Amino acid sequence: MISPSWREEVLTLSRTVHLHVDRERRILEALGDTVSLLGEPPEALVGCPLDALPPARTHLATTLLEQLTARAPGPRQTRALETESCGVYLLTDGSVALRLTAEPHDDGGVIQRLADRLPVMVAYVDPAGCFRLNNQAYLDFIGLSREALYGRPVSSVLDEASFAKVAPRFRRALAGEEVNYEDRLTLADGRTAFFKVHYVPDFLEDEVVGFYAIIQDISEYASMIQLLRDVHTGINRTDIGTREIIEQLLQDALAYLSLEIGLVSRIEEERYTVWWAASRGPEIAPGTTFALGDTYCRLMLDAADVFHTVRAGEDPRVSGHPCYQAFGLESYIGIPLRVNGRVWGTLNFSSAAPRGRAFSEIEEELLRLIANAAERVITHEVEFERVRRERDRMADRAMTDHLTGLPNRSALERHIERLMQARDAGASPFSLAVLDVDHFKAINDTHGHDVGDRVLRWLGARMAECLRDGDLVARSGGEEFVIVMPGASEDAAREIVERVRTHVRQGRVPLDDGQTLGVTVSGGIGEHQPGEPYPGLFRRADAALYAAKRAGRDRTHLAACPA
Repeated sequence: MISPSWREEVLTLSRTVHLHVDRERRILEALGDTVSLLGEPPEALVGCPLDALPPARTHLATTLLEQLTARAPGPRQTRALETESCGVYLLTDGSVALRLTAEPHDDGGVIQRLADRLPVMVAYVDPAGCFRLNNQAYLDFIGLSREALYGRPVSSVLDEASFAKVAPRFRRALAGEEVNYEDRLTLADGRTAFFKVHYVPDFLEDEVVGFYAIIQDISEYASMIQLLRDVHTGINRTDIGTREIIEQLLQDALAYLSLEIGLVSRIEEERYTVWWAASRGPEIAPGTTFALGDTYCRLMLDAADVFHTVRAGEDPRVSGHPCYQAFGLESYIGIPLRVNGRVWGTLNFSSAAPRGRAFSEIEEELLRLIANAAERVITHEVEFERVRRERDRMADRAMTDHLTGLPNRSALERHIERLMQARDAGASPFSLAVLDVDHFKAINDTHGHDVGDRVLRWLGARMAECLRDGDLVARSGGEEFVIVMPGASEDAAREIVERVRTHVRQGRVPLDDGQTLGVTVSGGIGEHQPGEPYPGLFRRADAALYAAKRAGRDRTHLAACPA
């Protein structure tokens, strides 16, 4: 009888393993170089489940086994599948024999080790949609061990909606087609990422026995492209205002940088004022102010460029800073904003949590890009505000008497028009008084026009001192003034105008030579009647004024009722 020892020796020299496996896929017997190929002596493998063996050695054999058993072979059907590196043999009692052979130059998992060195994720998926190989990059991304992933369905690492998107692509790869796509997928743990994927079918003769998936996480790249698109679109929008544009820029940047707070702040001397804000946590209201030295932006302005930290408590530049003590902000990145060549304020993003990674050079450049966009919008807003102030100033000048600073005739007519509209809508009546300086020509003839102008300026201020809130005094021309009294009846208006007249008579206009000049006024008062036009009201009050002058001046008369 020939000793079986020679078979063991040949199997060892050829680096081949034979396994006898029962119906439950547990190893009944092991022969050959199990130490080199499987890492255990033969006796240690007896009783072990097949899926406990190193996936790099057994994934192809397992795939062949599943294909073979799925065919439910009869007497004349295939009972064996073989490749150069493995063979699967279905025995008549339902058990299986497996042959595993080291490939040329294989020193124990070379495919696995090569895959582990790749920076991209690699997985091998069998026809049932289960993992048979995962490289280290894939394991690190998913966060599971090689043993935990082996044999699990791909559907277990994706959410339902994402697996529904990739399943048709699996079928195309298993039909022999190379598949390429880019898509945003959500993992079972809730994380979302943007992937670039390439499926390569694995053929055994003419049959596909699985496929390799080469996967790149391009989330940062995709987010960057989307951010660039959003920045370009945002700053060119005309349907929303500056606040909405800036807040959208802040929100987009927060999403890209994975931080909580985004601010555009105005810097004026040592005061820091929040102008626009976006937050994924507690809100910071625009208008909130801080001492500049109590903010990280002071450090950034000192650096005069991008300044950042991801663990402020451990950063010697930042630890102990008032901002860290007050708010505990661990992560921060900021940059100065310049308008017309001067520092206008700052753009900054922060978070109470330490950032998982340091800010990269590309993130610094993106921050500069966002700052440039913000500066463009702010410059436009600053210029628009300047034009608006100039327009308002010109409008004020158009409505203001240049000598007294009181509203002029145009402003008076607009004011009267609004009161008449309110009166037609049911508001209370209003009254109007026309006043004139007594003997003003004599003042000009005796003292000169400079003194006459001084009298008019003094008179405008003197009359305004006696009016109620809401009353208006305007210079309508020459030495004539008009007082408008909303909500005042004729009798109430006369009390107001008499108070003004008395106050004027009791005052003195100072002259350059140290002397003073007394002034009096006469007035006519009329209450607006429903439907009465302004010219009619003015003519009635003006007629009452001349009646007061004819009666001796320094007095007021009530206007006659309209005919």
